[in-house]
Amino acid sequence: MFYLLISVFVFNLVAFLVPKYIKKQEIYATALFSLALGLISDITLDLKYNLYGYFEKGLQLKGFLPIVGLFPASGILFLNFYPKEKSLFKKIIYIFFWVMFSLFYEWTAIKSGFFYHNKWLFLYSALIYPVLLWMHLLHLSLFRHIEE
Repeated sequence: MFYLLISVFVFNLVAFLVPKYIKKQEIYATALFSLALGLISDITLDLKYNLYGYFEKGLQLKGFLPIVGLFPASGILFLNFYPKEKSLFKKIIYIFFWVMFSLFYEWTAIKSGFFYHNKWLFLYSALIYPVLLWMHLLHLSLFRHIEE
């Protein structure tokens, strides 16, 4: 639990303090989208299919802390520094970095005890993280289109 609390504090502090390259309303929309995406995927994959989970099997209030405390901040950080005006190669490298960071964080979360795998494999995470990051990019693009 200590590692999770420190992580929530650090992720949110960094997300709050870094220079912002996305608008306040985009930050708000990203936070809500990250939260919804996290809840939908984790409720389905954890509670319905029991592939992975937080702390112990089943629904616990503390299991919402990683979703509420980490997902919005990480979504904001990912989109805030996304190299929108750079080459495709730099965009791919940026996404690759985030996938590697996410896999490393997932591994440390397992080692710390607040996250566990049942039938889930790191390979699945490596395949799904780029999709989740792309969904964030798609959401921001849609949000900007609606805002115009």
